[in-house]
Amino acid sequence: MRSRNILGGMLFAGLLAVGCGGTEQGMDEQALLDTREDAQMFCSTNALEIAYYSDATYTTMVGYLSCGCYETAWLSGRRTLYSVTEYSQACN
Repeated sequence: MRSRNILGGMLFAGLLAVGCGGTEQGMDEQALLDTREDAQMFCSTNALEIAYYSDATYTTMVGYLSCGCYETAWLSGRRTLYSVTEYSQACN
């Protein structure tokens, strides 16, 4: 009987030391995203603006990309599959 209590106490202490499932999934992935540097898009042949929307209804804009002639693109928000592109001029 005493060995069961000791074994049960050791099991309980071990579970407390490990925690409930360990570290939260995705924590390391988010840390990598915080410090990741992606290559910037470079604009050359056309100046354009792209509006990104949340879904196919094109009602809620969630991102915006602006591209001037021979400049680095500027992105605000996020990119999605639902976008509207407006070309403003051809670059010389």
